[in-house]
This record gives sequence, C-alpha cells and structure tokens, in this order.
Amino acid sequence: MTANHKQLAMTAYQRIFGDLDVSAVDEYLSKDFIQHNPTIADGPKGVKQLVEMLASQGVQKQKIEFKHVVTDGDIVILHTRYEMAGDEWRFIDIYRVENDKLVEHWDAMMQMPGTRANNNPMF
Repeated sequence: MTANHKQLAMTAYQRIFGDLDVSAVDEYLSKDFIQHNPTIADGPKGVKQLVEMLASQGVQKQKIEFKHVVTDGDIVILHTRYEMAGDEWRFIDIYRVENDKLVEHWDAMMQMPGTRANNNPMF
C-alpha cells in the first residue's frame, strides 16, 4: 500500500502545486482535510485559496523536483524544490493518507539564502 500512497502524494503535489490546478484539490484531498500549517485554513478550501494566491502572485507552473520521498504506513514525506517569485525554496511536506485521499498535512519550508554559511547542498 505504501507504493500507492507514495504515487498518490507525488501526483497530487505536482498537480496542485506544480501545475497550480485548483480542480486537483477536490480529486486528491479529503473533504475533511486537516491542515497543520497555521497560515492555511483547514479543508480543501484552504488549499484552493493558497493555490489561487500563489498564481495571483505570479508563481509559474513548474515541474516539482522530488529529492526524497519516504513512506511509513499511512504517512508520506516529500522533500522538494520549488520556485516562488524568483526565489528558490526547499519544502518538507508530510501527508497522512486514508482511503486513497490526502487527509492531513504538516510542513516545513526554507528559502535558499543569498549567502551560505557552508557549501553543503540543501538536497
């Protein structure tokens, strides 16, 4: 089942955040979606509002670069690279999957700094 969870999360993430496809939210998220990012409302509506905001701010459609994808039972962890408003970001998104839908989300994000304290890659 974890291979299905992995593919579900990656496909959903690409469609929603890479393709900025608001219609994909209803396809991949449960109607009772629980959001742990305190800046985004619960439910599919909160994610739709986020995608609409990103598009309105000029974020372009893009191919998401998945560096690490880890599954553990009903949990999928995505480590990705994303560009927003000309800046490069790294994200760690954690999803819980139930009945072939994403039902819960946690995340952490980091903008690529202009000056680095080391030469280690962020991936």
